[in-house]
Amino acid sequence: MLTLLMIIGGVVLIGRVADGVSASASASPTPTPTPPVSRVGEPRDLFAGSPAASFAPGENAVQMPAAKGTGPFTAAQVRNALESVRKALIESRLDISMFMGDPEPFLALLAPDARERLRPDFSSNSFLRYATRMASPSDWEPGARADGRISYRATEEKGIRLLEVSTEFVWAYPFDVDLRAPAGAGLVAVRDRVVWQVPHPDDVQTSSRGLWIGSAEAVTWNADCAQLRDGWVREQYWLADLHGKRIPAGDPGTIFDLDAPAPTTMRC
Repeated sequence: MLTLLMIIGGVVLIGRVADGVSASASASPTPTPTPPVSRVGEPRDLFAGSPAASFAPGENAVQMPAAKGTGPFTAAQVRNALESVRKALIESRLDISMFMGDPEPFLALLAPDARERLRPDFSSNSFLRYATRMASPSDWEPGARADGRISYRATEEKGIRLLEVSTEFVWAYPFDVDLRAPAGAGLVAVRDRVVWQVPHPDDVQTSSRGLWIGSAEAVTWNADCAQLRDGWVREQYWLADLHGKRIPAGDPGTIFDLDAPAPTTMRC
């Protein structure tokens, strides 16, 4: 099931990272994640056979481009901005606090003024375009995977110089399902595009210095629509029709493929 969540601001086309972070020749390879233990069966890889099987595990997926001086921003300022975005992505999409419904660790990473502007989102459930809460802690499994790309540029809005960091990710969350379920049926995918902004410190008051969200949008696949409307993520496959049959996850289309346009069909 594919669900369009919400769009604010304009849609920003995000290019590939021009300066990726590369490991040194002496670095140890990233270990293959251990398949999670299903609560209804033996240990298994819940990603096996799905488009997310090759995604990086957790925080390893959030790799920032090299920091270079850009426009009026020094290399150090760019580096600090990218690190703020990295922490915000992890807190909003991968951290247990957000999963359980506590947005404060994430909000603490934002500029004070931005923090107060976004806090109401967590009462109106409009945060889904940039953050994830889990509906059923007893059903979702640890070990989310993701694939993404990040770019940045210097720009200006209303006389304020900005460093704009654009991120596009597919987040895949595993849920415990019956061993007979088809490959990928226990996954919920969230594909988002977020434009983060850091104003030049000389152009704004102290309370506005730091990280902002300029715009955000997201689509989901295989998510329970009723739970989404209440602000929670849970896999659709667990629902049953009137005859007790499982509802299949359905074709994910291009949601896992960052080289293809994100689907826009809304079925909720």
